[in-house]
Amino acid sequence: MASAGKKEASPGQSLAAAQVDFAEIQQIIDGLVEQIALIDCDGTILTINESWRRQVERQAHTGLHISRDYVGFLAGLIKDGDQGAVPIFRAFQDVSAGKRQTFRCVYHGQGAFAGYDFIVMIMALVVHRTRCILVSVHDVTELVTLKRQKRRIGGQVLRAQEAERRHIARELHDSTSQLLVALQLDLALLSQDAGPEVDAVIAKCSAAVQVVQQEIRTFSFLAHPPSLVANNLASVLHDLVRGFAVRTGVEIDIDVSDCGEVSSSIEAALYRLTQEALTNIHRHSGATQATVRLLGKKSCVHLMIQDNGIGFEALDSQVGPMLGVGVLGMRERVRELGGRLSIHRAIKGTVLTVSFPRQKRMIFAPQIGRLKL
Repeated sequence: MASAGKKEASPGQSLAAAQVDFAEIQQIIDGLVEQIALIDCDGTILTINESWRRQVERQAHTGLHISRDYVGFLAGLIKDGDQGAVPIFRAFQDVSAGKRQTFRCVYHGQGAFAGYDFIVMIMALVVHRTRCILVSVHDVTELVTLKRQKRRIGGQVLRAQEAERRHIARELHDSTSQLLVALQLDLALLSQDAGPEVDAVIAKCSAAVQVVQQEIRTFSFLAHPPSLVANNLASVLHDLVRGFAVRTGVEIDIDVSDCGEVSSSIEAALYRLTQEALTNIHRHSGATQATVRLLGKKSCVHLMIQDNGIGFEALDSQVGPMLGVGVLGMRERVRELGGRLSIHRAIKGTVLTVSFPRQKRMIFAPQIGRLKL
């Protein structure tokens, strides 16, 4: 890259006008894998590194070469309907005006950039006493593709799991339950001609059959609860909790507020987490009371489920088997949706809390090299 003759820059004077020697800067940024451009506060591209140059040449974007107007380039994208460039354009203006120091976003390409995904970082720098802007662009197209594939596969696994649960629930209801009814009838016939000692044994067997029938009804309901497709989240949660309470005898206090607009994937996650938590309460906690709360805030939706059961020691990654495969899978699903899940022991019992952002966020954490000038 060409460098101009040296001229001392006064504070506030543009680097382009001062014609500062960029040799030292160029040596630093060429060693970075990110696409780097140094731009003056007016939007003129002063210098770029090799990664930026290769991307520009690959896509034939002449508007991103040295001496071109970066702000004008962004404005052109917006004019062509690329709404993803709007926050970048505004952030550059804010940074150049000193209203903010840094900006970071994920840009999903449109138009000529279609098929590409980038992390864009903008930060203010002072080079030779002159304020300028560093723009860093990191190509995360492959990472985004892998994350989308992972979410798609995760969704397929969850749907397969739900289908298998429905199948098991139907088999238990249509086959096993009928066999238990027949067994109860046989025990009733046997008791007609039995003596006192045999009557006591038959009574115990009949009580055991009733318990098994109750367990099957509860499991069938939890495995195949009300459909989220046909109803809204609030009504389905109310139906799920009421059905669970009737079948298990656990007293449940439910408070579901209008959580507003959330994505279908987040609704499904909240629903399945409630389903899994109730299943664990029934199987493991020995609880007599529980609380289900769903609360919508301005930027987040919060779910809290608490019981008064036996509880357990504080959960961490080393005691994951206590959670069961279902919750471990949902923990990963919550993370993929940008949420947070916590399961911990209360004074008595267990508390599950989960929070989701209203707008799902893609989460990346690439390491951006430090630039020392």
